[in-house]
Amino acid sequence: MPMTKIKKTLYISDLDGTLLNKEGKLSAYTREAISNFAKNGILFTCATGRTLSSVKMLLGDAKFSCPGVFSDGLLTFDMQTDTIIQASVLPQRLIEQIAEKLNEFNNDGFLYCINGSEYALFYTAKSHALSQHFIKSKAPFLKDNIFKIEHFSALPPEYLPLYFVAYDEYDRLTPLQKSVNTIHDIHCLLNRDLYHAQGDVYFMNILTDSTSKHSAIHHLKQHLGVDEVVAFGDNYNDLPMLASADRCYVPQNAIPEAKKLATQVIPSCDQDSVVKFIEAETQR
Repeated sequence: MPMTKIKKTLYISDLDGTLLNKEGKLSAYTREAISNFAKNGILFTCATGRTLSSVKMLLGDAKFSCPGVFSDGLLTFDMQTDTIIQASVLPQRLIEQIAEKLNEFNNDGFLYCINGSEYALFYTAKSHALSQHFIKSKAPFLKDNIFKIEHFSALPPEYLPLYFVAYDEYDRLTPLQKSVNTIHDIHCLLNRDLYHAQGDVYFMNILTDSTSKHSAIHHLKQHLGVDEVVAFGDNYNDLPMLASADRCYVPQNAIPEAKKLATQVIPSCDQDSVVKFIEAETQR
């Protein structure tokens, strides 16, 4: 009788509202599980809108066992070897067009860049209270890598421009989103700031049109030579990833649109549900 081929599975999870608890933190249980997965050869990683710097701070000494997808698909990075697998860079013409739209709608805007394995944030103004809050909230993750420049097109040459972020109330962002989406080769991703008390404050990531968690995971699947992808997510930017995965699981706190796509709804993100699901499945 021929031997049954063991299926090689990649488990990939969103962070905020999925792997992290509702306070935006990684529990001790989940952190230990991540380390154990790496020791035991279980392919587990993240696909997140967060930057690499932010994720490194959250993980502490733990490392995902295989390359992760950061900044909504802009960067695929291997923490085990400290190397970039893939990066999508904004060309100069798009930087200039996006900057014009930000000025037109009186939105300060922020440009994330990478130099080696270090992220940096560039801005031209922080004239609004929410802009100041955004910079303050990102400072712990970026250390001293926050810089004011005269124009977004005047980046130092050693920095690779990845994406813009507009941070504002939903009603102020949607007209900007509509206008930015008229730029050829660009699209926007809106996600609510889960940790802002106001409730209607959103991040809008402005990315190259070919960039998404879905496309980055497709490349990662080929890179790792896996047979199936099992995805976990909870929010709007996770929907293409969930829809394209071989199986997908969403926490109880997920948006209704994510639950409709789910193979199964698992307990909330406050209950370490992602790693407990993987533990149960891999220990059978």
